[in-house]
Amino acid sequence: MRSEIDQPTGSRPSENAFARVSVVIPLYNKGPHIVRALESVLAQTLPPLEIIIIDDASADDGPDRVEALTGTLGKDAPPVRLLSRSIPGPGGYAARNFGIFEAEGDWIAFLDADDVWKPDHLASMERAVSVAGNARFVFSGIDIVSEAGTRPYRHEEGLPADTPLDFRRLLQTWLRTKRCPVWTGAAAFRRDVLLRAGLFPAGTARRGGDKDLWLRAMADGPGVYSRPRTAEFHQDTVNRVTKATLHVEPPLLIRTIRTMLPSAAPGEKRLLKRLANMELALYARHAAGKRARLKPGWQAQLFYPSGAAYVPLIAGFGLAARRP
Repeated sequence: MRSEIDQPTGSRPSENAFARVSVVIPLYNKGPHIVRALESVLAQTLPPLEIIIIDDASADDGPDRVEALTGTLGKDAPPVRLLSRSIPGPGGYAARNFGIFEAEGDWIAFLDADDVWKPDHLASMERAVSVAGNARFVFSGIDIVSEAGTRPYRHEEGLPADTPLDFRRLLQTWLRTKRCPVWTGAAAFRRDVLLRAGLFPAGTARRGGDKDLWLRAMADGPGVYSRPRTAEFHQDTVNRVTKATLHVEPPLLIRTIRTMLPSAAPGEKRLLKRLANMELALYARHAAGKRARLKPGWQAQLFYPSGAAYVPLIAGFGLAARRP
């Protein structure tokens, strides 16, 4: 059943039972893929409490495909709630936030409408949470799927599985691999952790908002890594945000790091500053690759003295983007 949702309904206390998992899927012009994604959730060996799909004002037949599939489900299938927004939000951030507010579960697992879970995804994460004991979020291994084939995504090198991971350990991994350890379609967070962290930056960023929230939420850890690669990220899909947006402004993550520094432990402060410098350079490199001109002020965002090494790098990327 579809209902119109334009404002969140509020929040309520949550419990620590991973079996009560709400799956949140934003949907915007992903008609060719949404049924595959939804079927992968319905096939879970550990069924979720509910599946919430937020139609972000799609212009295609994606919502109709969802309704057609849900109309064939038996009484034992987890309930599928199709909610609607009247205005699309960049990055799906507003849609995910509505899903979090509407969720009945104590944990929130995220999946994009063009990605897929293997049947044991939720069960594997539940095992990791159970072994770790006090984890507030969990993330799994990932396979990247494209026309060229399938390959593992190396975002977790050096992390032990099924053991609590603190904020410092996760920051160190992020810096070592140059990739955020948490990937949206392979993560589940306690709902109260997401609410305390402030949710996705709806209306503030067109891209990079996922990493921004994961950084804030990771500070509320510990987390736990589930080693099996039970999530698939599909690159050959329609209407991808990464194809439609460019890196022309410093990432929102930098502003978030500045707000975190005053209360961070000394060791964490050093890691956060290094992360800010690294992310600025990575975003500048992506902009150069797309021939996108950087807006002024990138170098002023660097943290010194370590940021001095990035000045010529970012300047070079800026020049590269201007070349014909």
